[in-house]
Amino acid sequence: MTRPPFANLFAVHDPNPARLDAFERDLQTSGEFAQVWRPAPGWVVAAAPLPGGCPDDGLVQQHGLAFGEGRDLLVDAQPDPVQALDQIVELADHHPAQLDRLPGDFGFIRFRANGEATIVRSCGGLVPLYIKLPSPAGRGAGGEGRIAIATRLGDFVRYLPEEPELDPLVNAIWAGSWPMFPEGRTFLKGVRLLERGYFANLGGGDSESRPYWNPRPSHIPYPSKAVEREHAERLRTLLIARLERDLDPTGGNLLTLSGGVDSSSLAALTGGVVGRELMLFSMIPRKERADLVAHEMSFIDPLAQKYGFSRRWAVHWHERLILELWQQAPQVVFHVLHPALCSLPGMMREAEVRVLVGGESADELVGSRFNLPDWARQTSLLRLLTDGGWLGKNPKGLARWARLRWQMLWGNDPMTFPRDFLAENINNGQPLHFFHPQVVAEYRAWWDGQRRGLHADTGPWRYLELHSRSFDGYVPMNWEACSALGVRRSLPFHSREVFELAFECHPAELYGPHPGAKKLLRAALHDDVPHHNLYRADKSSRDEDTKGLMETVQGPPPAVPLPEELAPVLDPAFFAAPPPTLAYGQLRPLTRLTLFVEALHARRAQRKEVIPM
Repeated sequence: MTRPPFANLFAVHDPNPARLDAFERDLQTSGEFAQVWRPAPGWVVAAAPLPGGCPDDGLVQQHGLAFGEGRDLLVDAQPDPVQALDQIVELADHHPAQLDRLPGDFGFIRFRANGEATIVRSCGGLVPLYIKLPSPAGRGAGGEGRIAIATRLGDFVRYLPEEPELDPLVNAIWAGSWPMFPEGRTFLKGVRLLERGYFANLGGGDSESRPYWNPRPSHIPYPSKAVEREHAERLRTLLIARLERDLDPTGGNLLTLSGGVDSSSLAALTGGVVGRELMLFSMIPRKERADLVAHEMSFIDPLAQKYGFSRRWAVHWHERLILELWQQAPQVVFHVLHPALCSLPGMMREAEVRVLVGGESADELVGSRFNLPDWARQTSLLRLLTDGGWLGKNPKGLARWARLRWQMLWGNDPMTFPRDFLAENINNGQPLHFFHPQVVAEYRAWWDGQRRGLHADTGPWRYLELHSRSFDGYVPMNWEACSALGVRRSLPFHSREVFELAFECHPAELYGPHPGAKKLLRAALHDDVPHHNLYRADKSSRDEDTKGLMETVQGPPPAVPLPEELAPVLDPAFFAAPPPTLAYGQLRPLTRLTLFVEALHARRAQRKEVIPM
């Protein structure tokens, strides 16, 4: 059965015909791509479709297009594919800022006969698009120099002749387990991630990226009950439609089920409404805490009994678990942090996994503590006192509102990611003496700029906007790890339509006196999800169990001497002479960095054709 088409893409523009021929030969003989072709003068492009999806056909290629995602919506589902392709070309070439007129999530490259190209990333889709532009020293005589586009960072390492360099700031941030790409910078120096809902014209002198999609309205009125019902019904419709589209009807669907509200909702919708077979992966408290294990399983087991999931994996937490899981992750040129992504290769040795589905992004988009600052800022004191029953149902709400308002008034807008987490242990505040001082200073300067920008932002949903942009690295991590294994990723809450719905809502629709957090989701799925799961009030007891547990871990450095690539990332004294035993606060990020460099070396070693600089 044909599934929605997704593909990895790699494209190179080079003014030197001999080099371009060498790139084409290398791509063709690598065995990594199903299609390699010349879409326009100076360009060669390669595509590797995910299993189950049809590749771009000749008609698409004749229009100078290569799709990473969304072709099924924009072309295949249209009554006249030629007319649909003509419209895409017209918009990309002449009106790229109006690409939001096209439906859904889509990502593609449009190549033109003059050697220029337009790269377009989806608004809330899955496929990242990275760009590497030529440095002034690398511009070829008589041309604009080499340009490379990819959906995987490792392809820059594998196919480009220049030696890759690490971006110290980005690698330090991810080594600290925060999935952020500040200002679009990536782990590789000179390679940038195109933002969601943005396009960039390449090869014509102006390569600045610009938005074609902005879901933030200028004003959001306080909702009526009818508006709240409509928004809840729309969310339910969107989630069901996404699950029906993403999940394989023949099986092989794996859900990351924590027992929390979001993942439990997806389990109930899949088993009770959509009717797809599911397997489960869960992380639960350590075996020694039988009471906490029993509490978590009281949310997981009833769902399994009710919907009859075909297979279940459960991983008990322990203090070295994260370090062990990272060793098992797919070896890609990316910091793979997610426990389920790390466990995926092992589960695939036991069962066929075609789709990995999870409730990520739900916290920000359908109601959680992340929405508190926006709620405080967009809810007046009069409204708080006269509407919603705050004083009767949640008397602490008034104090919380006042505290947040006071912080914002004085420019101390609360930030989810801490200013000093590269400089000190976030659990105990002790200095790390680990990252390079220049990296720490650069991060703090970036963080200060983020807070200033947040304080100056006068529009609604400024915190939701900050979260959705700051943590944009999470989706590429999932794409890189899953596509390397031929697995599709489904994130039903992370879509263009759900983003647009969230920004259309007033924060009071997501967070309120009752049921508090998850307000929109609970209103949407009240009749679909067992009450015990949908209205769970406590956080995961696994989180409670692990507080301070990992800080007891100590161990030797993963590699001595340390890889030379890490010299710009680490404190010079630490890099020159790492101690024989490291505390967890240093062992964890160093393990993460060492694994990344190992993946970088492994990918570089796969080069076959030597392409001249």
